[in-house]
Amino acid sequence: MNRKVVSEDVLFCLFARFVLRTLNISFCGLHVVFILYWFIQITTACSFHTPSGSMSPTLLPDESGLVNKWKLGARIFNIVDAVEGKPYTIKRLPGYGQLERGDVIVFNYPYQDKTEDSIAMNLRMYYCKRAIAVAGDSLEIRNCFYHVKGHADTIGVASEQKQLQNHIDYFLKHNTEYQWWMRCAPYDTLFNWSVRDMGPILIPGKGTIVNLDRKNCILYRKYIEWESKSKLMWLDSVAVLDGKPLKSYTFTENYCFAAGDHVIDSKDSRYFGLIPEKFIVGTAGILWKSHDHRRIFTIIN
Repeated sequence: MNRKVVSEDVLFCLFARFVLRTLNISFCGLHVVFILYWFIQITTACSFHTPSGSMSPTLLPDESGLVNKWKLGARIFNIVDAVEGKPYTIKRLPGYGQLERGDVIVFNYPYQDKTEDSIAMNLRMYYCKRAIAVAGDSLEIRNCFYHVKGHADTIGVASEQKQLQNHIDYFLKHNTEYQWWMRCAPYDTLFNWSVRDMGPILIPGKGTIVNLDRKNCILYRKYIEWESKSKLMWLDSVAVLDGKPLKSYTFTENYCFAAGDHVIDSKDSRYFGLIPEKFIVGTAGILWKSHDHRRIFTIIN
C-alpha cells in the first residue's frame, strides 16, 4: 500500500474533522442549515439570471440578482400538484407593499405550450421585465412610447423607446407593410395593434367589470377562461361562458403589463399579453453578479 496516499487520506480526515469541530456543525446542524436555506428561498429571496439584453441598460446580459419576496409577499402553493398538472391554489404571505408601476419583476411565463392560447403558470421558465401598467391602469403605446392615463411620468427607458421609434420610421420609409415583429397581441384584425401603436387597454384587477362585447371577448378571453376554468365563446353576437350567455364579467385576479427596457428586442406583454399577479415571484432587489464589478451590489430600479 502506498504510504503517501494513506498519509494524505489521514491528513484530509483530520483536517475535515478539525473544520467540522471548529464550525461546530453536526449532522443535525446540517439539517438546520438545509431547512434554513429553503426557508429563505421560499419566503425571503432567491436568485435570478438575465441571459439576454432585453432589460438593458438596467440589467445586462449574463447578470444575476436577488428577488425580493417580502414586498408582494412570498407565494405558497403545492409545487408537486403544479408539476403534475393537478389543480392547485396560489396564496401569498403578507407583504409590506403592492405591485407598483415601474417595478422590475421576476415572474413565471404565463403559458406552458407553444400555442399560447390558454393561461398556465410555467414552472420552468422565468422572465424579468418592468411592470409598465398595473391593475386599474389604462395603457396605450403611442408612437412607441408608453402612456398610462392620468400619469405624466415616463415609464420605462425613454431613450430605448426613442430608438425603437427611429428604427420603425426608417423601416417604413423603405417598406409599405408592418412586419411580423411589429404586430402585437391580441393579433386580431379588429385591433391591428402594433408595437408602435397599441391600446388603450384596461389592465383588469379584482372587482374590475368589463362589458363582454366582441372586442372585449377577444381581448380578455384567455384571462376569463383561466379564472373561470370555462370556455368563453362568441355565439350569435352574444358572449357565452360555460354555456351561459353573459353581458359582463367581474375579474377576481389582478394583472399587469410587463415589458423589457430594451424594447427593440424584448419578448414581453406586447407579444404574449398580460401577466396574472399571482405568477410574479417578486421584485428585483440587488445585483450580486456582473462582468462589471462596479455594478455588483447595486440596487435594481
